[in-house]
Amino acid sequence: MARFGIEEEFQLLDEDTLVPVPLGSAARAVLPGGAGEVKKEFLTSQVEFSTSPVGTLAAAREELTAFRRELASFARDHGAVAIGSGTPFGVGPEASVVESERYDTVADWLGHIVDSHHVDALHLHVEVPDEEDRVRALNAVRPWMPTLLAVSGNSPFADGHDTGHDSWRTVIMRRLPLSGCPPQFRDMHHYRTEVDRLIAQHVIPDVGSVCWAARLSAQYPTVELRLFDAQLSTEDALLVAALGRALVETAVGADDPVRTGDDIQASLWSAARHGMEATLVHPSNGELVAARDAVGLLVETIAPALKASGDLAFVEDALARVLQTGTGAQRQRAAYAEGGIEALRALHRFASDGEVHDAARQQ
Repeated sequence: MARFGIEEEFQLLDEDTLVPVPLGSAARAVLPGGAGEVKKEFLTSQVEFSTSPVGTLAAAREELTAFRRELASFARDHGAVAIGSGTPFGVGPEASVVESERYDTVADWLGHIVDSHHVDALHLHVEVPDEEDRVRALNAVRPWMPTLLAVSGNSPFADGHDTGHDSWRTVIMRRLPLSGCPPQFRDMHHYRTEVDRLIAQHVIPDVGSVCWAARLSAQYPTVELRLFDAQLSTEDALLVAALGRALVETAVGADDPVRTGDDIQASLWSAARHGMEATLVHPSNGELVAARDAVGLLVETIAPALKASGDLAFVEDALARVLQTGTGAQRQRAAYAEGGIEALRALHRFASDGEVHDAARQQ
């Protein structure tokens, strides 16, 4: 089975207001990475954790849970709460762009966009050794990206308000020049030529700024799925990792998809807006399909890969949980409706401490 790696971005928020606070540098200075790596991110309120390349969900769970607990402990000691969410509840004046040559370049490129670019993602790297296989896999995952987004939307709030979207982060990302669905590429030469042209055109500053919802990593021999919001709990992160890995493995040998980029972009918007209640374009026949049915089609399509990795039972149980208790966005909304900021803060702490993970394993 293919190895994979998970990159999770977190924000540190003031525990009373849920507004970002610039504690990222202090967190990185003291938090152990274990087998993974603790990294800086774009904003001073952010911290990123990357797992080591792993072959099983169990190995990923161990690394992710250990880091979340350490981060949650750090946050409590500093009057903050660490969140796994695509956007923070509120945005205040204290968090700013991390000082570095790279981020200065990106901030200059973004211009005024940077002032409200408070987004946190989960990026999934799936190892595909052959570069032409990577291109084929990238092409084949495109039609399934809206289905993955419908399952994983987790950014309902921004600026202290309910945005009405399950993934407001996706809406924010659409302001970038290469957002959403990547083009379809003939081969690796075509991919590299197109990226080089975009850099020469000053559409993006460098290859690391390719920000399609799926791309080929510039650093590793991986297909990188970038469409996921940061996830509320470790179990949510493992679900999207299992789905994403199996999809890439299945896609390596798949025929080129027939869906157009416009079809996929429209479905991505619908998934960002409505989550599991969205209506999507069927990945194969172009008809309209309910997101819940599309999820079933996805599992059916990737079932052989899930069986081979031993992940099928986990995915089926995790999806049943999502259908029963809601996506991350739905659970955040429910908490806020029940008890406002206090209940939302408690939900984030519950997830960050790993208690959701423990409860799930006991069921």
